[in-house]
Amino acid sequence: MNRAAVWLAAAVGLAVCAATVVSLTLFALAVGLVVVVASAAATVTAAARRVTVTRSLAEREVRENEPLLLSFGVHGVGGLPVRLEVLAGDEPGDEVWVPVEEIDGTMPLTVGRRGAYRLEPTPVRLVDIFGIFRRTVLAGEPEPVLVLPTPDAGARIPVPPGAPAEDLDPDGLRPYVPGSPVGRIHWASLARGGDLHERRFASPPAGLPLVIVETAGTEDPAELDWVARAAAGCVLRLAGSGGCKVMLPGDKAVTEVTDAGTCHAVHRRLATLDTAPVGSAPRLFDAGPTSVVRFPAGLVVPPPSPLPPGVVPMPAEAVPPAETGYGNDGAGQDSRAGRPPVRDDPRGEVPAADRAARGRAKADQANADRANADRARADRVVADRVIGERSVRERSVQRGKAS
Repeated sequence: MNRAAVWLAAAVGLAVCAATVVSLTLFALAVGLVVVVASAAATVTAAARRVTVTRSLAEREVRENEPLLLSFGVHGVGGLPVRLEVLAGDEPGDEVWVPVEEIDGTMPLTVGRRGAYRLEPTPVRLVDIFGIFRRTVLAGEPEPVLVLPTPDAGARIPVPPGAPAEDLDPDGLRPYVPGSPVGRIHWASLARGGDLHERRFASPPAGLPLVIVETAGTEDPAELDWVARAAAGCVLRLAGSGGCKVMLPGDKAVTEVTDAGTCHAVHRRLATLDTAPVGSAPRLFDAGPTSVVRFPAGLVVPPPSPLPPGVVPMPAEAVPPAETGYGNDGAGQDSRAGRPPVRDDPRGEVPAADRAARGRAKADQANADRANADRARADRVVADRVIGERSVRERSVQRGKAS
C-alpha cells in the first residue's frame, strides 16, 4: 500500500470516528489530512513540470577502481517544498536513494572493470517534504565512458631490457615535458637562465624492445583483464626507459611507443582487449628483444566485479576517438516529463550545449596547464637546489686550492 493510500485511509477513519462521537475536532483533522495529501500531490506534479535536472561527467576516461564523478545541476525548484534524491550504488542490489544536497551535487560512480561502456541516464526522484508522493525522472543522456586497465607492474612478465644509456645518441634538445626522468634534464641551459629543456635521444641502433600481447584461447574475462593489466604495466615501464614496440591481437604491424600520446593510445586499446582465435599469434623474425604477455597456466585470478546499475557494455568499435569523443557535450537530459532538452539557443546563436562544452573544455585545459606549470615549477626548484649545491661545492674546492 502506498503512502497516499495510508494517509487517505487515516482521514476516512478520523471522519468515521468524528461522525460516531460527533466531534468537530476529529472531523477537522480528517479534512487536514486530505488537504495535506492534495497539497503534496500538487507539489510533486508542479515540480515534475518545472524542475530540470542535468548530469555531466568530469572525465570519460578513468582507470579501474577510479570513480567517475557525476555532477547534477538542478534548476527551476524555486520555492517548491520538494527534495531531490539520486539513486546511488556501485553494485546491483546495493542501491540507495541519497538526497542531492548531501552529496553537494556530485556523486562518484566506480566501475571496477576495464572496457568500453555506455552510461545510461541516472534516476532522480522528486519527493514532497512529507514523503507521500514520489516521482522518478531521468537525468542525463546515454554517454560513452572508457575504463582503462590499471597497469600491473608486479606481474611476472619477462620485460626485455631497454637500450642502455650509452647506446642512445643525443638528438638535440626539446622543451621539458612534466614527468620526464630527471636525468634527461639539460642543466646547462637552465644554468644559463633559460627554460627547462630535456635531451632528446635517437632510437637505439639495436632497435626498440618488442612487446607481444597474446590472447589466443583466453576466453575467461578475468584472465583477459589480467593480460591487459600486465601488458599495460610492461608497456608503461618500457616507455619510461626509451620506448618500445607493441603488437596487439589482430595487428599486422607493430606500434612504436616513444611518447605519451602513443603510450596512451595503446593503453586505450588495452581497455577493449578481447580474445583472439587459436593459432593467430604473430610470427616475427629478427624482432630483437621480445616479451610475450600471455596468461600463465595455473594462475588463479578472482572473478571480475559486477557492473554498477546503469552501466552497459559497449562494443569496441563504438568507442569514440580520444581527441573528440571524450569531451563532455554538457547537455544533460531534461527531466521535465521525460522530454529531451532544448538544444538550440533562443537567441539564434551558438547552441547552449556547445557553449557549455566549450566552457568546460577551456576549464579542463586551464586545469591541465596549471598542473603542468606546478610540476615544472617543482622540477625547477629541484634544479635550482642541485645547481646551488654544485656551486657551493665548486666554491669550497676553489677556496681549498687557494689556501
